[in-house]
Amino acid sequence: MRDVTLAIAGSGGDGVITAGDFIVQAAARKGLHAFMLKSYGPQIRGGESSARIRISDRPIYSQGDYVDFLVVFSWKDFNRFLDEIQLRKGAVVLYDEADTTPREEFPIDADLEVEYIAVPFKKMAAEEIKVPLTKNMVALGVISELLRLPLEAIKDAVMKKFGKRKPEAAQVNLQAIDLGKAWVNENLPQGTQVALDAEGSGEPKLVMTGDDAVAFGAIHAGVKVFAGYPITPASPILEFLSKWLPHFGGAVVQTEDEIAAITYAIGASWAGKQAMTASSGPGIALKQEAFGLAAMAEIPLVVVNVQRVGPSTGIPSKSEQADLFQAVGGTHGDVPRVVLAPSDVEDNFQVAVEAFYLAEKYQIPVIILSDQFLGERSETVEADVLFARKRVISRQLAKPNDLKEYKRYKLTDTGVSPMAVPGMPGGQHIISGLEHHEDGRPTSSGTLHQVMSEKRARKLPLIAEESGFVRVYGDEDAELAILAWGSSKGAVREAIERAQEQGLKVKAIVPQLIYPIPEKALDEALKGVKRAVVVELSFGAQFYRYLRAYYDGLPKETYSYARSGANPLLVSEVFDTIKEHAAALGSLQEA
Repeated sequence: MRDVTLAIAGSGGDGVITAGDFIVQAAARKGLHAFMLKSYGPQIRGGESSARIRISDRPIYSQGDYVDFLVVFSWKDFNRFLDEIQLRKGAVVLYDEADTTPREEFPIDADLEVEYIAVPFKKMAAEEIKVPLTKNMVALGVISELLRLPLEAIKDAVMKKFGKRKPEAAQVNLQAIDLGKAWVNENLPQGTQVALDAEGSGEPKLVMTGDDAVAFGAIHAGVKVFAGYPITPASPILEFLSKWLPHFGGAVVQTEDEIAAITYAIGASWAGKQAMTASSGPGIALKQEAFGLAAMAEIPLVVVNVQRVGPSTGIPSKSEQADLFQAVGGTHGDVPRVVLAPSDVEDNFQVAVEAFYLAEKYQIPVIILSDQFLGERSETVEADVLFARKRVISRQLAKPNDLKEYKRYKLTDTGVSPMAVPGMPGGQHIISGLEHHEDGRPTSSGTLHQVMSEKRARKLPLIAEESGFVRVYGDEDAELAILAWGSSKGAVREAIERAQEQGLKVKAIVPQLIYPIPEKALDEALKGVKRAVVVELSFGAQFYRYLRAYYDGLPKETYSYARSGANPLLVSEVFDTIKEHAAALGSLQEA
């Protein structure tokens, strides 16, 4: 098989995610494409966890619909992933023989005709390695041998993690891997019906999570201050920047709450430093008033929302695309803002760069609307592609002529006014959340409020015409189009490719700029389209309703495919939607 999807399920402490990380890193070292989606329960510690890994010698855009190879440490824990881990017919299932669940109670449909193999993971780790916690490494040895994964690359990944800091631990883990491999050769010399038949390019690839990529992109863009408060699934951004931003002359502050985080970032930006904060839906809700302050005071700011399932606390460890309305209109008053939506790990890096570019160029707050599916998944990326977009700018400060009779909010054709920072001679001005005159003095004049509202809004058409924010995949002249945004792109793109293989003409349109709507680019992408379907993971069909409300260029025949999140979008459900609407389009044309 040139494309294999495997999953590992167990409890917190079983090392499920660690084993998955090593597999992905090994694949990347061999030049293979790899993708890992980790899933876990809402518990603070312990609870169930799973790693779903897909490996191929071809580009991967989604997690894969069906699992070919499954490792179960605990059937009780696996039961909690039944609606996420769907097995392909004829899949191979390895389970720990220490689990006493009777075979007839295994929660897998008999019609799938899976191949069951009992393996003494726990026993080998405890009795032969003498370290029970190494059962994940024993499993890694078994997996690598059965699937023909690059074993030496896996060992290299283990040495990279433990070799220098914990050489003894590294050796113990390597012994456990070898033990698992030996067990296969002694007990399953015939192998299994599932194996990876892909060599890879030999050119190593980078492995990053989406959260790490957005943090790395912010560093590349010049961020100097990050203020944040821990929240799932955005905390890895805070953790990454805490480790790396000081090396680039920046500072990270973990504040006492979400409001303090955004106001700290606003203050840092006002003082002349490029600044960012990050959170998830509940935390973003708390930041709304301060977000309005950044817009009113025209202070550049980047805010990352790694969406999770809501409302309220919802499902903190799962993904959904239901914060769109919050992003485009979640503050009181008319607040100019930019909303950008990355669609994969590489995109998270590039969108972070673009966010700072737009924030600094237009003195406006920018929201990066990521989600858990993007933020916490690991993916191989190409380094040269990562740095392809280079729109990096520094703070655009007022010039000497601007500082003569300085007007911080001077009326201009673009809506962008000269910005001074503390310490600039002649740059003193009043700043607050109150409506103001050009020099910053507060006002309660309705006439002036209209003038200033128009000034701030003049930035939006210019932002909408910035290039490169709408992607098109598939047949450019297709009469059927799928409109999607954010992390839905992966499943949609693979569904488009499957449809093309079956002779269906269809294309996907994926805007990266959500607000303001890039109307001209969308008009061009939709040229010739007679039927469109908006696909999203939002029970309330927020993207469909948003486009209907704000964009006049949709075809008359535009439909919605929307469902709640938690479970990722499947290629098969998008493909079925394409077939349904392709048939309807054909019937419409015949009539």
